[in-house]
Amino acid sequence: MQRNKIYSYVGFARRAGKFKAGMNAIKTVKKGVELLILCKSASPNAVKEAKNLSERFFCPLYMTKAFTVEEMVDKENCKLVAILDCELAKAIISNAGEDLEEISGGRNE
Repeated sequence: MQRNKIYSYVGFARRAGKFKAGMNAIKTVKKGVELLILCKSASPNAVKEAKNLSERFFCPLYMTKAFTVEEMVDKENCKLVAILDCELAKAIISNAGEDLEEISGGRNE
């Protein structure tokens, strides 16, 4: 049930243009990243880079547990997505449940 909500909120962000997919695309963003979601199948190097981006943007970093980011955004080999809308990021975090695990708190640390 939670997964469907997370998929919906990510879809809303995507349609609103408040979404970036992929490590390189996220690195080009100057500011405004509210949430990072990392795939459970990401390599240790990708996890390290995602943590660095979380610190850079001062935002929380979550890792998927029940699904892959590739399934969520329907983009092959995608390991990281950024949500650029504050309200959608809050909604995703509040519905994280057992599908997402917090890795880095960003604002909460």
